[in-house]
Amino acid sequence: MVMMYRCFSGHGQPAPWIASDVLRLEGGRMVEHGDVIEDEASRKQSLSGLPVFGDRFSEECGA
Repeated sequence: MVMMYRCFSGHGQPAPWIASDVLRLEGGRMVEHGDVIEDEASRKQSLSGLPVFGDRFSEECGA
């Protein structure tokens, strides 16, 4: 199993997206894929007060 976690911005939506991909590999080949996409939380929405990526809030995924 492999899990990738990343952020997308600049796609014309109100908030950057946080995406997680889960892959199942067999014999070095991908045999199953699933993903979850959600809007990145703003400072006001973040229950912990921390951004998902990086060390500061930004419209560019913690940039």
